Amino acid sequence: AAGYLREVGISLVVERQLPGTLLDGAALCSADHHSIVAMTLRHDRLDNFWFTLLHEIGHLKLHVRPGEFAAIFDDNDSPAADKVEQDADYFAQEALIPEANWNLAVSRFTRNEKAVMTDAKRFGVAPSVIAGRVRREANDYTLLRTMVGAGEVRRQFGL
Repeated sequence: AAGYLREVGISLVVERQLPGTLLDGAALCSADHHSIVAMTLRHDRLDNFWFTLLHEIGHLKLHVRPGEFAAIFDDNDSPAADKVEQDADYFAQEALIPEANWNLAVSRFTRNEKAVMTDAKRFGVAPSVIAGRVRREANDYTLLRTMVGAGEVRRQFGL
């Protein structure tokens, strides 16, 4: 992901969460108009990494520009209270699992490992992405605990 972003002109900055903060990510533009995505990996899970990354890319694409926003900082645990956050959430959801696919997902209702694996293969995404979406939509983060890639992200970045 970092290599791809670099190739398309977006810098990815990953830092540990600042103690006492709820910051997950940020989308910003430098003074010389360079796009930057920053992430804290506050939740060390693959599902959260991919959603947060695409959420911040959504902000870059949709909102961060001169005259609108120079930077947007996010706590992705909070409900999307305004259109800007709703737009970025929708962008991330559509990029990961388009609504047309999600409407056909068996795991939305069955919520077990077999259904998640079947949907992941069918839609060409990692099981952690499907499991994370199920958990978020059910607002039940005890579901599918072993399928979200807990402890897999920070080590990829040496944190």
